[in-house]
Amino acid sequence: MTIPTHSDLMYNFEEEIFRVQKIDFSSPVPRHKHSCYELFFILDGEGTFHMDCYDYHINEKLLFLVSPGRIHGWEHMNKLKGYLLKFNLSMFAQNSFLKHMSVFNFDLVHIEGDELAMIENTFLSLEEEYNTSKSLKNCTISSLLQILLIYIQRTLPVEKVAYTNNELFSRLSELMQKNNHKIAQSACYARKLKTSTKLLNQAVKEVTGQNVSEYIRIKTINEAQRLLKYDTMTCNEIAYHLGFMDTAYFSRFFKREVGLSPKGFRDSLS
Repeated sequence: MTIPTHSDLMYNFEEEIFRVQKIDFSSPVPRHKHSCYELFFILDGEGTFHMDCYDYHINEKLLFLVSPGRIHGWEHMNKLKGYLLKFNLSMFAQNSFLKHMSVFNFDLVHIEGDELAMIENTFLSLEEEYNTSKSLKNCTISSLLQILLIYIQRTLPVEKVAYTNNELFSRLSELMQKNNHKIAQSACYARKLKTSTKLLNQAVKEVTGQNVSEYIRIKTINEAQRLLKYDTMTCNEIAYHLGFMDTAYFSRFFKREVGLSPKGFRDSLS
């Protein structure tokens, strides 16, 4: 992905293994991306959170979940307060922990009642432990982080997903990200994952409610929109980048899904 030269558009901030802190945003945070996971737990105030091509206007308690590589930033803040938490997979003794979870399949979660108090108290415990110098600090933080993610998982309005399907879906998502979300037949991804198209379709359907072909198509469109919004590549270059050998077909494909041609979509953003 070509990083724009515009100084107010995107930054790659220093990567960290773990950090948690209270936030009190008063000035805009420019759009940027990380290779780590990030949580924003908003407790008070107002503002606008941008993530990829979506804008979320905040006036209530919310939890935003940002997975690696997603472009995000803040503006129009008014006494916005809460917590910021960043971590990468090295925080877990077993990297497979997140494969049990579907929390990062969501952009945001509404939290209230007893769940709000439990999650807020866990953020507070994480902050206290992060700032201490007591023994077994890293072990305690890792345990608290896992508890926090489990609490968040329990708030999600989804049916229980079998571990094998969640794990296969996670592997598909990782593969698609490494593949720059290029358009491809479901059989191609199934082959690379050493599974059948039927099992892959079953896993995606259980997690997202979509069949695997629809999920691939949506992810490719989302990546096309993101590149058109943030990248300096031409429309034809984006088509090739996403695996379309026929740029005219890419234009028709994009217009069918979005309602505008790639150029029309980019022009609408200016």
